[in-house]
Amino acid sequence: MNCTYLGHSTFLLETEHALLLFDYTGGPLELPERKKNLLVFASHRHGDHFNKAIFSLAAQKRDAVFILSSDIATHLVPQDVQVRWMGPYEEISIHDVAVRTLKSTDEGVAFVIQAEGRTIYYAGDLNHWHWEGESEAYNLQMKRDYHAELRLLPAKLDLAFVPVDPRLGPFYSLGAKDLVARVKVKTLIPMHFWKDSSVCEKLKAELKDEDVEVLQLTNEIQTWRNL
Repeated sequence: MNCTYLGHSTFLLETEHALLLFDYTGGPLELPERKKNLLVFASHRHGDHFNKAIFSLAAQKRDAVFILSSDIATHLVPQDVQVRWMGPYEEISIHDVAVRTLKSTDEGVAFVIQAEGRTIYYAGDLNHWHWEGESEAYNLQMKRDYHAELRLLPAKLDLAFVPVDPRLGPFYSLGAKDLVARVKVKTLIPMHFWKDSSVCEKLKAELKDEDVEVLQLTNEIQTWRNL
C-alpha cells in the first residue's frame, strides 16, 4: 500500500485495486494511470477538508465514487457524479472496500475502512480538542466524547491518520496519545498541523516508548511505499 501526503489533511492511498483520496481541497494531484477504482472521501464541510473542486476528479475517473459526510451541503454536489452520503455510525461497501463511520467531536465523521486485509482509520476532525480558552467542563466533556468514540474502533489499526494541531499548544498530542493507549496502531500518520511539521518530530519523541511507527511529514508532497 502506497501513501502520498498532499498537504494538511489530504492523503492518497493506493492499494492493489483502489485509490482512496481523503479530504482533498485542491492543488497538485496526479492519479496513477493504472485502472483502479477511485473513492473520494470528505469527512466534513470545513474548508480545510472539503472543496467542491473535488468533483472535477470525475472527469479523470468517470466511475469515481464520492463518499461524503452528511453535513456537506447537497446543493454543492453535481447531479452527474456518484455520491454516497454517510452520517455517524453508518456502514457501506463499495468495490470490496468496507467503510463505517464514527461521530466527530467537531463536525462530520471519521472513517474506519477495511481494504484488502488492512484496517485504516481516517479521523477527520475526530480528536481530543482541549482548548486552553474553554471551560473545564467543556474540556472534560470533550475528553469523554472522544474516548467514547475510541471504544468503537477495532483493536488493531494498520494505518491511523490523526490530527496533531499545534493551535492546541501543549495539548496538541492528546488525541494521538489517547488512541495508541487504547488501540494497537502499526503506523500513525500525523495530519492537520497547518504547515507546522515540527509537531511530527515532537510526537515521535513523545511516543518513543510505544510500539508504533510515527511517520515524519514535512511541508512538501511525500510518498511512502509498501506501508
